[in-house]
Amino acid sequence: MGSAGNCQFVTVTAEVLQPTRRLVERVRTVPTLPVVLGLLAIGRLLEFRQGGSPDEGGFLVVANQWHAGGTSLYGNYWVDRPPLLLVIYRIADLLGGLGALRVIGMVAAVATAALVADTARVAFGRRAANWSVVVAAALLLSPLYGAVDVNGELLAAPFIALGIRAAVEVFHTDEQLRSRLAALFTGAAAVAALLIKQNMADVVIFAAICWIVAWRTHRLKGRDLVDSILFAGAGFVAGYAVVMLWALAHGSSPGDIYQATYPFRITAAHVIAQGSAHASGIRLEKLVDAFTWSFVPLLLVAFALFGIRRSRQPAIVAALAVVLVFDAASVFAGGSYWLHYLIQSAPAVALAAGATSLAAPRVIRAATALVAASAIIATGSVVAHPTATPGTTVGDAVRSVAQPGDTLVLAFGDADILRNSGLTSPYPYLWSIPSRGLDPDLTLLRGLLAGPSAPTWIVVHGDSFKQRLHTTGTAALIIQRYKLVSRICGRSIYLLDTVHRAVPTQDRTCTGGTLLPNLP
Repeated sequence: MGSAGNCQFVTVTAEVLQPTRRLVERVRTVPTLPVVLGLLAIGRLLEFRQGGSPDEGGFLVVANQWHAGGTSLYGNYWVDRPPLLLVIYRIADLLGGLGALRVIGMVAAVATAALVADTARVAFGRRAANWSVVVAAALLLSPLYGAVDVNGELLAAPFIALGIRAAVEVFHTDEQLRSRLAALFTGAAAVAALLIKQNMADVVIFAAICWIVAWRTHRLKGRDLVDSILFAGAGFVAGYAVVMLWALAHGSSPGDIYQATYPFRITAAHVIAQGSAHASGIRLEKLVDAFTWSFVPLLLVAFALFGIRRSRQPAIVAALAVVLVFDAASVFAGGSYWLHYLIQSAPAVALAAGATSLAAPRVIRAATALVAASAIIATGSVVAHPTATPGTTVGDAVRSVAQPGDTLVLAFGDADILRNSGLTSPYPYLWSIPSRGLDPDLTLLRGLLAGPSAPTWIVVHGDSFKQRLHTTGTAALIIQRYKLVSRICGRSIYLLDTVHRAVPTQDRTCTGGTLLPNLP
């Protein structure tokens, strides 16, 4: 009787669990790649917000007016960024501005995750590709990684992923022509990443280490190594030439671009070091906290303990290890410690997860779940409480009362105010660091304020910038020729005292909002 009862219980239990098993089997058969990429696209859509960041607005302004015959590096403005970044922003501006830029950012994120998954598939297998694409998608979505705004790091990421994919293909194919084409693409992708953000040298480092180790481990013949280097160099030079020809056609010389993107960064480092240590310290603390709560350190520890030692792809894991070290140095060398610096490491971190999944699948399963959960929670928080965009509020306030021919100077930063105001600036430096590095005593600004081309409006951001204006004698000139007419979102708005305009008023909050406010 007892035995029959036990059999009946087992039968009933099996029948109850059967639907659950069928569900699990169905879930396992769902193709991971399209689902994850689709969720990434939807997640980035939910993060769309009203207004842009200072960088987004500022780069759109520079790209919009970049033309030959200008008075500065890019048209009438100067910024310490390479030209391909501004080419992409120019395309976004032509397609509609901020909304188009956000769509381009979405495409860049999806393309990066797809390329990372394909690299993991070729190098480590299909299961590894699933883990890599989940990690890549999570990091390219997560506000903890600074992925909400469309910055240079996000736009360079697909070129980094493409360059790594091509570098792996060089010695994973038996066809010589395919290998040479892959090397050509490696060089072109490497220079594209560098011409978007000058420190994005991941492809160069990955290819160098990967190919040398592949040669040392007899995965790549000596002659093939030389061929790969030559073809990669040809791709690099060709890509550089195309972008520089575009820049020349728009009035920017390669020499001036080089000075802005590399030597000036040394000046910028000194400027940052002399700035507020308190502000930098706060940003550094936030960066470390965000990196910790992204749970990426757990993935990296697993990669160090299991992925590197147990991998059957020594060339690839050695290259990933060196790239990750370089990325860490790159993030901290910038000195400003913005969260979006972390995006540079996303392709390498995702591939490291794929490499480790072969040696420690349970560890990677748990770590990846934490990374994904962290990204989802952080995204939900940003959707519910969007990042503030005070530049939109201030810019709209000035636009509502400005008249044709008015001009605006920002002291200093908040370049998105200029875009939202619809005005132009006679002062070429829209960001704080260039103005501090190239006009440290504000000689150029004082001459402008005292002359016949004095701007109609001045917007001063924060007490630290007011202090700089006082120290250089610029504040006295502003008091002499301007009147304070409004304070909005912590910004002081001044109007030239020889003109008359209505007072700018705040017609929206400074806290921002989503572009999809009606979604649940």
